[in-house]
Amino acid sequence: MNKYVIIPGCSDLNRGDQALVWETKRLAEDAGFKGEFYLTSERNEPVEQSKKIGLKIIPPILEHPSRKFRSKENISYTMSLKMKWGLVAVFDLLGSMFILCNATRGIAKRFLSQEKREAVQILEDADALFMKGGGLLQTYGGLSSTYSMYFWTYPILLANKMKKPVYVMPNSFGPFEGPFVKAIAKKALSGCKVLTSRETLSQDMVKDDLGLDIQNYPDLAFTLPKADLNKDEIFKKYNLPSDRKLVAFTMRPYRFPNSENPEEAYETFKHELAEFISWVYEQGFMPVIVEHTLAVNAHENDGACIADVTKMIEQEKYRIISNVDYDCHDLKCIYSFCDYIVGTRFHSVIFSFGCDVPGIAIAYTGNKSQGIMHDIGLDDYVINIADVKAELLKQKFADLIENETTVVSKVRAYRELAEESRNALIAMCKNN
Repeated sequence: MNKYVIIPGCSDLNRGDQALVWETKRLAEDAGFKGEFYLTSERNEPVEQSKKIGLKIIPPILEHPSRKFRSKENISYTMSLKMKWGLVAVFDLLGSMFILCNATRGIAKRFLSQEKREAVQILEDADALFMKGGGLLQTYGGLSSTYSMYFWTYPILLANKMKKPVYVMPNSFGPFEGPFVKAIAKKALSGCKVLTSRETLSQDMVKDDLGLDIQNYPDLAFTLPKADLNKDEIFKKYNLPSDRKLVAFTMRPYRFPNSENPEEAYETFKHELAEFISWVYEQGFMPVIVEHTLAVNAHENDGACIADVTKMIEQEKYRIISNVDYDCHDLKCIYSFCDYIVGTRFHSVIFSFGCDVPGIAIAYTGNKSQGIMHDIGLDDYVINIADVKAELLKQKFADLIENETTVVSKVRAYRELAEESRNALIAMCKNN
């Protein structure tokens, strides 16, 4: 039976990444890649939902250095913790290079755990490797950026060494800042059978910075099927009113790395968001705060930010939807029950747009939010997280309401483009 490996590591807690993994598998199968699909996932990450759709789980061959000296309360990192991770990364780098080299791989495998040896063997036996969509290949300078790019591209570099075809699904790329970052990225991506971006900003960056030709297709989650949840039951379960339009909100913790005072910047972000949510309620809408991403670590756990924000809002002025049993299909259905979206988690915006629900995106890293919103024609409805102020959000939301027909028309046109482009991407994978 043919074997296919999907990278990078992912758990079921991040419903956006989950959607991209599941859609990568669905697209590959539609393109004729039939067989067993393996997903790399860090140890102890929840993956039961992914197992239920037929994915087999293997550990990443090169693991993140945070597995040692793990810090769950990691809204900010201490210098001591960074140094410890750096030391782990040095040893990981040396070991991974022996596996990367064809001449030494056999010897290096003897020193791996049985689980890791099996993972290497699966990749050696694999018929292809698929990189799910997303936005991981981005660095912002400093020595750590060199290792970060090596870490994220390592499975591709290894697959290239093993002469395995690599299919890169629509991704956001760049910036590529830091020593040797562009060289590492180019070496990895130039060996891929199919290389695609999910917005023209990344497409241009790959062409200009890496000199590689790359095709552009919409994010795979635009065509994610939604679950068939009962709307009346959802409204009853979460006490959602039928006499107010619903505005979905997603939010997340953020470190504000470019701020002179990151902790103060994060507190300001939460206060401004709380003020805006209260205002939305006072305008006659019902804010519905959705816990889009669950996580063990505080930095990725939306619930940590939600708890802080809702402390500043009167209880009757919002509702919360949080359920660990929901998967990406369920969340997309829930967003479809709303009338608008104000999303910090960009896949909450994509899920909503996939149901013709208009909204505002709050961008926090990489090219994905600005790039995709630009391609849709909605540059005026994306705000950088560092610029979030209640007054600005009020202006943007009022403008959204006033121009709702035009916005929905653009969203619908892009969704239809995504559906057409998916067929083109399937054909491209078939022919390569």
